[in-house]
Parts: sequence; structure tokens; C-alpha cells
Amino acid sequence: MLPVMVTVAVLGPVSVRRDGVALPLPAGKTTELLVRLALDAGELVRTERLIEDLWGGAAGRNTLQVKVSALRKALGDRGLVLGGAAGYTLAVDRGGVDALDVLRVASTVGSLGDAAEVERECAAALSLFGGGGELLSGAGDGAWVAPHRGRLAEARLRLTEEAFAARITLGEAGSLVGELESLVVAHPVRERFWGLLITALYRAGRQADALDAYRRVQRLLAGELGVQPGRELRELERQVLRQDRGLDPPVGNLPGVSASLVGRDADIAAVAGLLGMRRLVTVAGPAGVGKTRLAVEVARSLSPAWLVGLDGVAGGPLWPHVGEAFGVAGATEAVVVDRLRGGALLVVDNCEHLLDEVADLVSRVLRAAPAARVLATSQVPLGVDGEVVHTLEPLSLADSVALFAERAVQQRRSFVFDGDAVAAVCRSLDGLPLAIELASARVKVLSIAEIARRLDDRFALLADPTSRRPARRRTLRAAIGWSYDLLFPDDQRGLWALACFPGGAPLPAFTSVLGALDVPAAAAVDVVDRLVDRSLVRAAGADRYGLLDSVRAYAMERLLDAGLVDVAWGAQAAWVAEAADRAAVGARGAEQAVQVATVRRERANIDAALAWTAEHDPALGLRIATGFGWTWAVLGAGPDGARRIRDAAGDLPPAALLLTGFLEASGGDLDRATADISQGMADDSDVGRLYLAFVRSQQGRAADALALLAECRAGFRARGQDWEEGVSWLLEAWASIALGETDRGRAACDEALRLLAPIGDQWALSHAEALLGELAQAEQRFVDAAAHLRRAASATHALGFAAAEAHHLANLGRALQQSGDPSAAAQTLRRALDVARGTGDLRTAALAGVRLGWVLRALGEPAREPLESAHRWYRAAGRGDAALLAEYLLAALDADDGVAGADDRLVSVLASARQAGDGVVEVLTLETLARVRAATGRISDARDLLAAAETALPAVKHLVTAADRADRDHARANLDSLT
Repeated sequence: MLPVMVTVAVLGPVSVRRDGVALPLPAGKTTELLVRLALDAGELVRTERLIEDLWGGAAGRNTLQVKVSALRKALGDRGLVLGGAAGYTLAVDRGGVDALDVLRVASTVGSLGDAAEVERECAAALSLFGGGGELLSGAGDGAWVAPHRGRLAEARLRLTEEAFAARITLGEAGSLVGELESLVVAHPVRERFWGLLITALYRAGRQADALDAYRRVQRLLAGELGVQPGRELRELERQVLRQDRGLDPPVGNLPGVSASLVGRDADIAAVAGLLGMRRLVTVAGPAGVGKTRLAVEVARSLSPAWLVGLDGVAGGPLWPHVGEAFGVAGATEAVVVDRLRGGALLVVDNCEHLLDEVADLVSRVLRAAPAARVLATSQVPLGVDGEVVHTLEPLSLADSVALFAERAVQQRRSFVFDGDAVAAVCRSLDGLPLAIELASARVKVLSIAEIARRLDDRFALLADPTSRRPARRRTLRAAIGWSYDLLFPDDQRGLWALACFPGGAPLPAFTSVLGALDVPAAAAVDVVDRLVDRSLVRAAGADRYGLLDSVRAYAMERLLDAGLVDVAWGAQAAWVAEAADRAAVGARGAEQAVQVATVRRERANIDAALAWTAEHDPALGLRIATGFGWTWAVLGAGPDGARRIRDAAGDLPPAALLLTGFLEASGGDLDRATADISQGMADDSDVGRLYLAFVRSQQGRAADALALLAECRAGFRARGQDWEEGVSWLLEAWASIALGETDRGRAACDEALRLLAPIGDQWALSHAEALLGELAQAEQRFVDAAAHLRRAASATHALGFAAAEAHHLANLGRALQQSGDPSAAAQTLRRALDVARGTGDLRTAALAGVRLGWVLRALGEPAREPLESAHRWYRAAGRGDAALLAEYLLAALDADDGVAGADDRLVSVLASARQAGDGVVEVLTLETLARVRAATGRISDARDLLAAAETALPAVKHLVTAADRADRDHARANLDSLT
């Protein structure tokens, strides 16, 4: 159990909080006792002292004990006030008492070397004083409180002085003059306020005013106290007169002008926050991501800051290069350390090629200058003890677009912003600020469409011939080449290997291609580890790695230069083919979910392999395409899968034609599917008949489908092909239900489940369960229907088919409603609504929303929101499955709430239901109207409406259950009470 956190505020109004919750406190002596004990928190305050301070000695021990008891009760924990006859202790941490915390900060803040830290500490402590009211206002008027008030008042002044001194150091002198003028008026003999005012005036460029302020304090002290200003003020006057450089603000050597930094506010805050807590922070990231710009922007707020760029430094001692930043030629370690000892920030930029030298320099600086801090930029961490690394990621798409637009307008004021076109370009540029800025510079002469087209040759496009910046900052090729040239040969080949995986690579795939490039498998982990450290490779989850598009394009160029393109791509295709072999076996069994996930994840890599094999190894490409074929069918990517198989090879063998035909049929191309299946039946007529039966069912020729299934099933059974036989029974159930033969359909489903359940094909099982659920609902076996639909939803969830899962959940919610379990129905329908919205399936979301509203109304819970949302979608989409039901339920809610015109709306819904032949809505509307009429005494109308409902009910009795018909019961109850 975590300890209880108790804080006590006594500086102003007294309050106590336990774990952040304020406790009610009694007024009077009980509160005064709390304040007295809090000012000595953790220490015993003797009984005699308490009686003397709080009652002037005029009370007895019993009085004190009564107040102690009252305080313990208010605090809710007897252990917070310890003690007895000898005295009492408030058992809280001294840091939890605001007055004691203020005194601690006031006594220690002067020893802090960092101005920003001093300012933060002082601001936090001063905030505890609240407004300008009396200090320790809850302590009463006893003489004992005066010394405490005096100490706290002095602490407040000391904190104010330290805060203003820190803010002047941080460069705020000009904005502080007015406040300091007020302070010297309020505290005319406090010399440090005068010193701060003089310093602020001088740093604001007002030397004469600074000298005038000195003369004012000189006259004031002589007139009031008969003394001269102290030594520090006199020395300050001499410095002002001499224009001593020691009074100049330490500003550093940061660039005076730079372009705006887009999309980096959170990173700036994060790095500044880290520098407030740690002395060495490294900003790491890939070339072109904007590390230098970020570091400079952070350093601007942490003056004094000195920037040391290592771009052109080849090696050797770095002290002279640091000295150049200070304007000192040939500087030694001692000179550099002396300049940093006062608490400056050293920004060391572009360290990746000098890691050992930079690590040594930084370690020595931090050890010899305890107040100094270092901010480094590097593509790889420095590896120094105490280092904190902030990895700078590429910009988000929104920020990339904003950056492009801002820079483009700077290049051409007439630039016309096309959000979609700019987003497409930025997406191709990986969110790298350097690439985006180089691309936007081209709007001077190229349209957005032309820039997008030329990205196929991005390194020629992404260069700025007019820039005066170093080469690695004016061309993307040079920026990435700088990083590439620092790599070991094995690491360069690691980039070549990953370049063959546009979708990223799992470690085994990377290792396989790396091996083909003559790098031992045992070295693969070390290679990828170094590349990740250098920000050239991105870890995309557990054991998966990828490249930014620009890095990939550069690596592919170098792979081509090495003459190993076909070696690398052949190895990549071979790995994809092995994955296809596994999918061909596993996609129809218990490993189906794994194989489906693999195909989804490796989509880009599969496409890349098929593109290479189409030109270099068609046989391997056909093996890949047919191996993944059934997985594409399960994913619902039938037409796309058929196209891939056709593109893989010219003349397809019979087995490939059969698979292509099934994939085409699943996408609705029934004529082409029939032709391909008929042509492919030469080698395997039973599988051909199975697939052709699927086509016939889709054509509405259910009887023909059943005949074909009967022909092929015996062969499957004889050869022990349980999966094929199970699917044949599944297709038979579908055809039988279409013919209205529900008994035959149920029996076929049972046979399908008997064969498919042991195999574990969740795709087939979900179809079987959904069909059984449909049959059970039609036969009013709602508990059975819910069980089937629950299994169908679970199967599709396991496969990651969210749209199908949402549909099954919507049907499951209805079945639960029909079975008389509205609470479970509401929970399931809410989940269906969330899943459908998450996939963008707004049709299923509308259906789930209407059904949810139906259930919530029955439960007496708020139901309008899901109904109105669904109703809006149906109106925008031109109606749909449950549009009329939504209109009825909204009208019924109006009737429930007594909204004027509800009766008329129900009559309108009734007319629409009869016109559309919607018996469900007709029955429900008649019963609701009957209830409304009965409630208003229109007995004859109510009886007629109930009779009409009973007449219409038989046709839809399997759809409208007793659980749906509370309005009928209410109407009858009203009629009984009125008659």
C-alpha cells in the first residue's frame, strides 16, 4: 500500500490535504494548534510551550487535550498527532508544510549555480505565499507568532531578490525595471533591490538612469540612516562608470536569425525540461530531421549558450574548436573550463563522427565545471555516464504539410496551397524537415504535381543550388551520404538488405538477405543494433526493422553501384516464397490467424517480391502468389489476389486457374470465374466442382450448386480431405437456406462444424456459426442463436476482421435482446458500435446504434444519442436496413417524454411501414399508438390499434418477441384501468 501524502498550508488560510483531498478543519484554537505544531513539524513541542503560546499560560492540560482530540478527529488519523503529557508532535514531512519548505528554499537557493533552476525554485516557493494577505493568518494574535512572521517575511524578500537576479541573468533585464522600481519604493533601505535595479537599467542600455538610481539610494541612506551605500553597491557604481564587461549579459554565440521551427514545440519543451534536471542531454535522430535547429532553439531560452559545430572537424583535440566559439584562438582545456564554470550551456553539434573525442571533452567539462551543462546533437548517443537521449522523430504529416506550405509561400508568394497534393509529397519525404524544405524550394519553378512526379529521382530534385549552407545541408544525398560513409562495411550491407523490404523486415528476413550479401548470420543482430543507434534504421515493433524512404532510396543506389541488386532481391523473394509455403498450409487451419497477420504485415514486401520475380523468376513468383492465394481469399481481397496470380506468370497451370477462379468469384466477377474454374478442372475436378458450386450460389442457382456439391463430396471423403468436405457442407447450408430448406441447412451446418472444428479454420467456422445463428433466430431459438453468433464474432475477432466482427456483434446484441437479456444486449451493442466506428463501417454502426437505442429504451435508460446518430447517417445515405425502425423509436421516445406531435409522428411512421411492407415496425408502432391513445382515454382507438397489431403479428412473430413489446402490455393495462 502506498504511504498517505499529507500536506499542510499555513502561510495563508490554513488547509490540510490527504492525498490531494482537502480535509475540513474546525476554526479557532484547534486550527491555531495545528499551525503551531506545523511550524515545528516532526519535532516535539512541549505541553507547557503550547499552553503558553496559545493561551498565554491561562489554560490547563485538559483544555489542550480537548483541542488535540479535535485536531486528531479532523485529520482523520490519530497517528498524525503523536504525544501525550510531555508534549505533541505533528508527524508529517517537513517538506509538506509550506512555511518550512519556503524557509528551506530561501536558505539554499543562493548555492544553486544555474539561473534557470534558481528562477524555477524561487517561483515555486513564492507561489506558496498566495496573495498579499497576512502571513500565518490562522495562527491567531499571540506574541509567539511574531518571530515566525518575521522570518517568513524575510524569506519572501530573499526569494524575490534571488528570483529577480536569476531573471536578469536569463536576459529579462529590460522587462523588470518597472517591478524593481516598485520594490525599492516598498523597501527603500534594502540595498540588494537597488543593486538589481541598477543592473537591470544598465543591461537595458540605460547607463545614465542606472547612475541616477545609485545617487537616489545614496541620498536616501544618508538621510534616513546617516550611512553610505555598502561595498557591493559602491563597486556596482564603479562598474557602471567604467562600462565594465562583467556587467554585460552573457549571451553566447547562437545564430542571430533562423527560420521558424514548425511542429517542434513538444520536443523543445521536453529537451529544455531534461536540461533542467540533467547536465548532459543528447538530441539523436537521422540525417535531415532537424537536430541542430532544435538544439539552437532550446539553447536560446537558456542563455548563456555557446554553439560548437563539428561539421568540418576531422579529429584531434577539440578544445581549440570550443575556444573558437568563445572567440579565443588556440584555447586549452583550462581556458574552456574557466569560461563554462559560471553555469553556461555548451551546445556540441554533429558529434557522430567524433564520438570518442566528444565523449572525452564532455566528461572533462562536466567534471571540472559543476554548473555547466551540455546539449549534444548526434546520430548516435555519446555513451557518457549520466547522458539522457532525446530521440527526434520525423514530423507528423500535419506538421510536414504546415512546414512545406510556410516555406513554399516564402519562395513564391503566389503559391496556391493544395492540401492533398502537398500531403502526398510530404508523406513520400518521411516527414524529414530537410527534405521538405528542399522540396518546397522547388515551387519557384515547379508545380506540386511536377515535384511529386520527380520524387522517383529524389536526390536530383532535393538539392538547393542557391544555398550557401554546407553541402550536407543543401542536398539530401549529401546529408544521407555523410551518415552512410561513417558506417562499417557490414553495416552498409545491412542497409542494402533492408532496402529490399519496403514494408520493413522481421529479423529472420533481414538475416536471410544479409547472408546472401556475405555477412554472417551471427553478425545480424550487431549490425541492426548499430544501425538503430545511428538513427538510420527504425525499430518498428519487436524484432522488426525498416528504413525511411529516403534512406532506402540511397541504400538502393549504393546496392546498384555494388552490382549486387539481383543477389539481394533474389534472397528477398526466396524468403517471401518460404512465407507463402507456410501460408498455403496454415491458412486453412489453426494457424490461420498467424498467416493472415503475416500477409497483412508483409503486404509491401510481397508486392516487391512479385514485381522482381515477374521479370527475373516467374516460377518463383507463381509459387508466391498461389501460396498466399487462400489467405487473400480469407482477407476478402479476392480480385486483388486473382490479379497477382495472373501477373505472376503467363500460362497458369490448372491448380492456379482454380484458385484464381474462386478469388474472382469472391469479388463478384462470376463470368470470368466460371471460365477459369472450367479450364482448371482438368487436374482436380472435385475442387473445381466445389468452387463452381460457390459461383452457382452467387448466381442464385442454388439447386445447381447442391448438385455439384453432391458430386464432389464423395471424392473428398474418400481421400480424407476434411477441409474440402467441410467447406462443401458449408456451401450446402448456404444454398439450402436460400431455397428455404432450413432443416437441410441446419443439418449441413452441423456437418460442416463436425469437420471444420478440429481443423481450426476460424474463417470457415465463423461462416458456419453465423448461418446457424440466422437459422436459430428464424426458429425463435434465441439462446442458441446468441451462442452461435458469439462464436462467429470471436472467430472474426481472432482473425482481425473488425468489420465482420462488428456485424456479428450487432446480430448477437439483437439475439440477446430477443432472448430477454437486455443488459447483456446493451453491452454487446455498445461494443459493436465502437468496433464498427473504428473500422469506418458506418452502415453497421448505424444498425448497431438503432438496436442499442431499442434496448436502452426498454431498460428506461437514455437512448436518443445512438438513435439520432444512426438516423442522421440513414438520411445522408438514402436510408438503409434499420432506417424506419430508427424513425419509429425516436417517435416512441417523443411519446414517452410527452413531446407535442408525437402521436402524429407515430401515425406517419405507421404509414411508411405499411408502404414498405415492414411488419416489425408496423406491429411496434400500432402497439405504441395504442398505449398513447389508451393513456389519453381514447379507448375505442386503442382497442382497434391493438387488434390491428394482433392481426399483423403472425407474419413477423419470429422477429418481434415478447421482450420487444412492452408498449402492448402498457396499453392493455391502461385499458383495463379505464374500463
